[in-house]
Amino acid sequence: MFENNFQNEATPLIIVCDEKDMVYANYLIQLIGQKDDAGDSVVGIADESVSAAIYTTKTYKDNLPQIPSTQHIIFVGRSPLVKEQGKTISDQFNKLGMHYGWLGKRAVLYVDDIAGEWLKLKDDKAHYTEFWQYSKERGMVHTDALAEFAKKLSGSIVDKIMPVVVGAPKMLIERNKTIEEVKAQQYRTLIKVFYEDGLRLFMEG
Repeated sequence: MFENNFQNEATPLIIVCDEKDMVYANYLIQLIGQKDDAGDSVVGIADESVSAAIYTTKTYKDNLPQIPSTQHIIFVGRSPLVKEQGKTISDQFNKLGMHYGWLGKRAVLYVDDIAGEWLKLKDDKAHYTEFWQYSKERGMVHTDALAEFAKKLSGSIVDKIMPVVVGAPKMLIERNKTIEEVKAQQYRTLIKVFYEDGLRLFMEG
């Protein structure tokens, strides 16, 4: 049964995700829980104004009959549940494969599956470079994943990245690891942008 055990003075928030996306939900929880305001300057939301908990998709479904429509809920990832929620929610942020939006008390945050394209298409490498620069401007610290991949692939510059060929298992492993690294970079950036630019507006709605 759903129980509201949150602090009375804080607005309750539920973050829903699959197990594989738990790291990103935890990152949002960490941002919400930090004391980063200075005087009258508020970063994201006012300190201690929101009390958040993480639900797995299963926990959310099990408790759904007891969750009121007034409860703020954020869905993170690309699970079938998030996709279903997103059908009626328009983007309020859509940049370089990163999305967030909300309608009423429900919000979705997700990343497109485009990291693999950024590794194999010459014209699309510019999009990763644009993302990496944007992420840096938002205060994130990342390695340049494509540059690192290029070094492992050819010992040279990013422009020498070529599609992975069949029969090169070590190269394929490195490519898949790089795709996951890029996607993780996108999610961490998306979470931070949402915390700083979108969360307060969502919670006030």
